[in-house]
Amino acid sequence: MTPVDFPPNIPLGDWFEAGNQWLKSNFSWFFDALGAFIRWSVTNLSGFFIEPGAGQLAFIAAILIAVPLVRTRRTPLVVIVAAVSLLYILEAQFSLVGELINQLPAFLFLWAINLFDLPMRVDAYFCISLVFLVAVAVLGALDKGTRMRTAMITGGWVALLLLGWLVLPMMITNPMAVIMIVLLSLLATSIAGWRLGVFGLIALTLVASVDQWTNAMDTLGLVLVASLVAVLVAIPIGVLAAYNSMVSKIVKPILDLMQTLPAFVYLIPAIFFFSIGSVPGVVATIVFAMPPGVRLTELGIRQIDKELVEAGEAFGAPTRKVLTGIQLPLAVPTIMAGVNQVIMLSLSMVVIAGMVGAGGLGNQVYQGISRNDGALGFESGIAVVILAIFLDRMTAAITRSTPQARAERARS
Repeated sequence: MTPVDFPPNIPLGDWFEAGNQWLKSNFSWFFDALGAFIRWSVTNLSGFFIEPGAGQLAFIAAILIAVPLVRTRRTPLVVIVAAVSLLYILEAQFSLVGELINQLPAFLFLWAINLFDLPMRVDAYFCISLVFLVAVAVLGALDKGTRMRTAMITGGWVALLLLGWLVLPMMITNPMAVIMIVLLSLLATSIAGWRLGVFGLIALTLVASVDQWTNAMDTLGLVLVASLVAVLVAIPIGVLAAYNSMVSKIVKPILDLMQTLPAFVYLIPAIFFFSIGSVPGVVATIVFAMPPGVRLTELGIRQIDKELVEAGEAFGAPTRKVLTGIQLPLAVPTIMAGVNQVIMLSLSMVVIAGMVGAGGLGNQVYQGISRNDGALGFESGIAVVILAIFLDRMTAAITRSTPQARAERARS
């Protein structure tokens, strides 16, 4: 009698590799496009944090001025945004704006050339952003309700311009780091109060003082890109799971598997599809950090009082309106708790992502371990902790500032 081979030899690993090969051979265009987008996003966001450009700051200032004008000056604002968008597209595709600007008399742009140490060609993107800022500033000045806000933001941009490109370069060797520390501290103050602003000012200065500023900003860019993508994917899945019990039953074991697998396992397919670099680190971080966002979105919607939903339906509100007008606003504190967890899990992955060439603080921690360099590992580890505290307090303050959270505190 021939013995039976039991337990049977099941080639799960071979099946997994064959599946990866099939996906890569049939959908290589998708992985190439996704990798290029992630690489572009991380590079540009990290580059902004490391060395912000005057044009980028002008664009952000214009957006801050434009937001409240959506209600009061919608039509002219739409015209301005459409015109500026067309200019950006023309410059990106055909470089037409740059050619047109550089045909104008040079004396019109000598101030910018001298201030930013530019060659004898003016950056078209800076000029477009400046036109955008001037246009929305004029529009904001016409509206009495936004006049003071417009003046403060425009004046702040001019002050940053003079400080970062005229005053500080004569006094210190890294003026852009100081500018970004000030901006992040002001952001923390506006969201969470002066205590977090002071903490940000001191803690981020410490990060720069131990020569980890560039690595910290690389890590911040990676974490923000991964967290944004994870949240954008997690919230719709959580909404579907809250509305459909079958989707919930399918999603829950998948989320359990995603949270149970060791973080290193995510790097295997990520490296296979995207090679070495920041992209596999971001992809592995997205997969690792996504489950809390899905779970807490579903939980937040399911725990809404059914009487409130029935009241909305009784008034004839369609399902989409009930979702966007009742359920999602009331679930914001729970969803924001999920966003907080997504960001924290993303930050916890930076060391592992550094092992596959993602760079940033994770790479520094890994080098400290591999070289037995305690000083390097400690400095980069402290920088990771500072970023974690800073981001955690920011998201917690946003959660506390929602109307629903304030109403709950008032009732208690």
